Order: sequence, then C-alpha cells, then structure tokens
Amino acid sequence: MDFLEIIKNRRSVRNFTSQPVDKELIVKLVELATHAPSACNIQGWHFIVVDDEKIKNWLVDEGGSVVIKNAPAGILILYDNRTKNTEYQDHIQSAAAAIENLLLGATYHNLGACWICHLPPKNRVRQIFSIPKHMDPIAYLLLGHKEKISVDMPRKYQVEQMISHNRYNGRVNEKNNQPILWIKKILMKIYYLAPLAIKKGFLNKYIDKKFVKKFKN
Repeated sequence: MDFLEIIKNRRSVRNFTSQPVDKELIVKLVELATHAPSACNIQGWHFIVVDDEKIKNWLVDEGGSVVIKNAPAGILILYDNRTKNTEYQDHIQSAAAAIENLLLGATYHNLGACWICHLPPKNRVRQIFSIPKHMDPIAYLLLGHKEKISVDMPRKYQVEQMISHNRYNGRVNEKNNQPILWIKKILMKIYYLAPLAIKKGFLNKYIDKKFVKKFKN
C-alpha cells in the first residue's frame, strides 16, 4: 500500500476481534507518532497504553464512548500543557499531529483504529491514570484487529467547496444550531455530575440507545 492509498483507505473502526495487538507493534506505532511536528519542537507527548478491562469499563461507566470496550487495546494521548500560545492551543495541535500518525500507521499495518474524544471529564481521567497537572489528556485511540472490512465513507463536500483564495468565501448559510448546542453542553455537564451508580445503573444504557450515533465501521 503506497502513501496515498494509506491516507485514502484510513477509516474509523469501532468493531474488533478479540485478538490482542502485539505489544511490539504498539511501540512501533508510538514511535511513528513521535515523528509528527510539534510546536517549537517541544515533543511533549506521552502515551498510556490501556489493555486492562477494568480501566476500559471505568472509562465507559464514567461517561466515555461505549465503543472503548470493543477494542482490545487503547492509547491515551497526553501532551504538555505548559504553552504560552493559549490563543491557538498549540499543545492540542501537536498532540493531534501525533494522533494522525498513529492512525496512518495502524492503517499501514492493517489494524483498525478510531480517534475518541468522547471521554470522562479531564479531572477524573487524571485521577484514574495518575496524570500530573502539566500533562493534558487530549484523546483516546482505539486499536485492534478489524472485525470486518471497512466500508467506504464518501466525503461530504467536493474539494472545490473547501478552498478559498485570499479571503473566506465558503459556506455561509449553514443552519444556526447554537441554541441546541448550548442545551447539549448543559445536559453534558449535568450528566458528568451524576453519581456513578446512576450512570452505570440505567443512564448510560438509555443514552447509548437513544442518542449515540451508530456507524457502519
């Protein structure tokens, strides 16, 4: 598979076999991630490999995406948050570059992977993983052997619709969903504050059934 094929064949995979991922291969993927660009060449990444079922269940019970349970392995990506460029959040950008390398590396090795930002509140994630304050949890990567062949996901827009020259002339008539978005944000805050017993008892199952978007891959 050449480089262009790797980019175009990358898919977000949420269904995996029970076969474990070789630990040496995970190390190789992380090594690829560290070749990503980072702001001021800080290289402030850290990667926590997760294969403990109790931890995966905890992440889901506390509000993380239910698909976290599906993958035999996961990688929690952290980045040093001590940056002066808070306007453009360059620590998040640096972490995101490494995550894309992980995804492309997984595709090259015929593994399934999925970028997950639907996680418990950062303070809870810090507690369970003993993460110091200067390191931010940025995202979680599902990793495993694909259960089925991934289906194609067409691009929503033509490339010509996403290019402007010298000034923005892209889509301007998108529906204004700001009020709905704010309501969703408030409900999310309320959910995070709910006791764990209530979330595990019925709330998580209800939310997954009624509100969580389902995907083919």
